[in-house]
Amino acid sequence: MNESGDTNGVTMPRMGRRVAGVVLFAAVVVSWFVWGPVGIIAYVGGLFNSVDAFIVMFMLGALIAVAAVYLPALTVFTALRWRRLTGRERRLRLFVVAVCAALVASFALVFTGATPAPFDMFLRGFARYAKVRADIPAIQSWLGTLDPGEYSDGRGYMTEKQFVGSEQPPCVARLHPKLAKVEPNDKGRLILRMTWGGGFAGHWGIEVGDKTMEPPADSEAIGYQPLAPGAWIWSELY
Repeated sequence: MNESGDTNGVTMPRMGRRVAGVVLFAAVVVSWFVWGPVGIIAYVGGLFNSVDAFIVMFMLGALIAVAAVYLPALTVFTALRWRRLTGRERRLRLFVVAVCAALVASFALVFTGATPAPFDMFLRGFARYAKVRADIPAIQSWLGTLDPGEYSDGRGYMTEKQFVGSEQPPCVARLHPKLAKVEPNDKGRLILRMTWGGGFAGHWGIEVGDKTMEPPADSEAIGYQPLAPGAWIWSELY
């Protein structure tokens, strides 16, 4: 080490950046083949509760289809012209082939079951979003202020009510649900059901009742996941 703190002419900050770069690259590569690019995008989409993730996944799917068609042609063309390529051209061709192969391989892994399905990854991210953003005790306290008798038409039939705009309490409004409605369950106890999504993606959301409320008997089959006592994440993704 010289007086300036260099080690073989490389400063410690530069070495730290190189190490950080290698670690980041390794993390991306591992994530790529554990979750796949589609899975990573789906998880990030769920983490921000954004339907835009499905648009990006659709675009990426189109790109992967192009890569699947382009890969064999590029591989053959590169092999035939290998001797005539310069060193820089060889590295560039190999890089493009590797990227195309990685895209196709990572997408194929989804169908083998070796990586989580994109919708499962989205729900993992959404579960994290809900745990961080949703104030379940506050929602349950607000539900406790509502009169269950107002959710009956007087003839024994249960009714529901949608809460929009200023009708929503702050603990609900801050989540910006596409739909927020309160309805009695089969025992007459009130439940808030918040919904997001739509279109080709399907729907997902959060359902909240009082702390002692149990999920539906077929909750696992219909996509319910526990969030907190009396609260669940639900999904109807395609």
